[in-house]
Amino acid sequence: MLSAGRSANAPSSTHGAFFLGGSYMYRKTWHVPESLRGKKISLLFDGVYRHSRVLVNGIEVGGCVSGWTAFEVDVSMAVKYGGMNLVELEVENEGQPGARWYTGSGVHRGVKLVVRGRKGHAVLRKDGIRLVTKILEGVGRVNVDVGVILENALGEEVDVKVRFARDGHEKGMWEGKTRGREIHGTMEMEDASLWSAEEPFLYDCEVHVGGDVDRFRYGLRTIGWGPKNGLLINGETVKLRGACVHADNGILGACSFKAAEVRRMKLLKASGFNAVRMSHHPASEALLEACDEVGIYVMNEYGDYWFEAKTDHDEARHFQEQWKKDVEAMVAGSRNHACVIMYSLGNEVTEPKSAYGHAMAKTLLDYTRTLDPTRPNTIAINLLLATLLYSKKPPGDPHAPPRASGSATGGLGSSLINVLLSLFLRLMEYVPRLPYCNAVTSSLFANMDIAGYNYGSCRYTTDASLHPGRIMLGTETLPPDIARNWAMVERIPALIGDFMWTGWDYIGETGVGGFEYDGPWYSPGLIYKNYPYLVGGCGALDITGLPNASAFVAQAAWKKIHGGPIIAVRPLDVSDLRYRTTAWRSSDAIVGWGWKAREGQMAYIEVFSRDEEIELLLNGRSLGRKKSGLDTNYTAYFTTPYEPGLVVAVGYSAGKESSRSGIQSAGASSIRITNESGKTPLKADGQDLAFLRLELQDQDGVVEMGDDDEVKVVVKGPASLAGLGSAKPQTTERFDDNIHWTYRGRALCAVRAGREGGRVEVMVKSKRHGEASVDIVQRLEEM
Repeated sequence: MLSAGRSANAPSSTHGAFFLGGSYMYRKTWHVPESLRGKKISLLFDGVYRHSRVLVNGIEVGGCVSGWTAFEVDVSMAVKYGGMNLVELEVENEGQPGARWYTGSGVHRGVKLVVRGRKGHAVLRKDGIRLVTKILEGVGRVNVDVGVILENALGEEVDVKVRFARDGHEKGMWEGKTRGREIHGTMEMEDASLWSAEEPFLYDCEVHVGGDVDRFRYGLRTIGWGPKNGLLINGETVKLRGACVHADNGILGACSFKAAEVRRMKLLKASGFNAVRMSHHPASEALLEACDEVGIYVMNEYGDYWFEAKTDHDEARHFQEQWKKDVEAMVAGSRNHACVIMYSLGNEVTEPKSAYGHAMAKTLLDYTRTLDPTRPNTIAINLLLATLLYSKKPPGDPHAPPRASGSATGGLGSSLINVLLSLFLRLMEYVPRLPYCNAVTSSLFANMDIAGYNYGSCRYTTDASLHPGRIMLGTETLPPDIARNWAMVERIPALIGDFMWTGWDYIGETGVGGFEYDGPWYSPGLIYKNYPYLVGGCGALDITGLPNASAFVAQAAWKKIHGGPIIAVRPLDVSDLRYRTTAWRSSDAIVGWGWKAREGQMAYIEVFSRDEEIELLLNGRSLGRKKSGLDTNYTAYFTTPYEPGLVVAVGYSAGKESSRSGIQSAGASSIRITNESGKTPLKADGQDLAFLRLELQDQDGVVEMGDDDEVKVVVKGPASLAGLGSAKPQTTERFDDNIHWTYRGRALCAVRAGREGGRVEVMVKSKRHGEASVDIVQRLEEM
């Protein structure tokens, strides 16, 4: 979709950031050796957006309707052994908008070739490994319940072995034999290390079935839940500091590379988050592997709609025939990832207004429990929407589904609720407090293991009293409310956490949560902004990974500020302009005092801290002392004419200095290029990425934010430029171009590894700030 470009009149409109849809054909020739004859040969697709068909030598062997569902195709009977084969993948994504956000098109997740055993004989099923941890009495003692599911139509006897290792040393092993289609047992481990977000310990696991071996990394951990102790990980209460995230990776579009997901999760964790909600579709394998490794809890989500469409070309029309396959694939993909701690079966669905919708909710929840009883489930219910749709007796037959809509319902859906929230914020505070809200949601929440509240924090205290057996979770909340919400999370045992919308900014829903300033693209009265707006603007971190005021307030609320108060300033390039904001953002302040040629302009400074009071000094002069704390959203506000120099914030608690930090203006700046991975080599596997920050810095590394420049990136050697861009919310530039402007002194590029070892040189040239380069070593991995 990135390569298709954008247009002001694109059918995807504000939902899809004005990107164009299309149809695509992928072709690959493939030599299949004679030695593979008789084997089961499969292609595993982790996600193809969307309406895909796979053909081998002209024979259709499979495909998938959904763009986020993993699927497997058996090509054993279609290939020519000892010769060349043509694999074709047809993708159709013409109908737009296909979702309420940017989806990308085509192959956006990994593809694997899997060869197993002998076709028709005993082989491991695709989702056939089931491991469940149980903690025993005594330090480090655990049982691992082992389940292995096979394809074994002939009843062939097969040896099965499961092995856990650490640093090459075996730590646990179980083995057995079977002629059936599944085998179960228990492996006891001594001195076991458990996985959690705080200590994400992973074992190297091998599962042997006959001569086949599956290898993956696995974390031992348990999950429990209840109203008295909330969410329990390994027997300890955990509160979720959550970020809702969409799938796109900014300058890479919808592509899910593991290196990009690891980077994203590390940056979220560095800002204090310990959990993500995958919004609103199942997570990629790459993202789950990243969360296992980094230590991030995951709520994996089925989808944004059931049989009532939210956009004209989404997949609601296929819900009835597809939901079981899609839920099964989500659970199968989650089962052996320690990071996945719960499932969400829908987001802000409107169906519960009908009798069949109520029944469908219970069906989805119950079916998921049969697939995986070890994890709790929820549905993210928008309390404002639920209340406005309330009916004392839901209409319709609970056993007869209504005809699936083929276009957006035009009624009260997620997009309209976003408008209401933005324009009439008091509705959200008032309407869910009504008794009708409790009446319409009680039966829904009673079927869930954990009640999912979207924009329903005003009911936490009331519902904790009305429903003492209910476990609650803020599945979607407003970032400006995090301080108030977190105070309730800490106070109410049954309230297990908060997921803000959003932790990381995303492409699409253009401008729904961002500041908008007077200028050529000002769109008065509109919540979604016109072309060339690109991003939603809701993120606590922007699409390049830079945190902003929403992240700083959250860090203060979570007691995760380190190194003194965080000093931010409303951007001086726009701070004197008329502006409009939305419910999802209360401040546009960012860290930085480098604003060239802004002397004398009024600067609005915000200091984020847990200290009781903050004093601000500008070049040694005190600008006053202000209170901070929960009542001020952990923010102290100062105003002063801008002047270059040093800004220092001093925190006071109990009348004494308790913290101190500072930021300064920039001197003469030049373009600098920094490899975020340091000297870590790229893996020459065609999939690894190096992220390089391009910044206009002075000799001390201070970024000049008020003197943007055009930069050109050139990659030499066995690698390629995967993406280049900035966090600018409105732009006509392309991420797949090698020329881009910095935005407030910064840009980001991603370099994709090739398949040969060698030296890679990345050069950046600017028009007014010189040039710079960095070398990256690219190594072939030993097999």
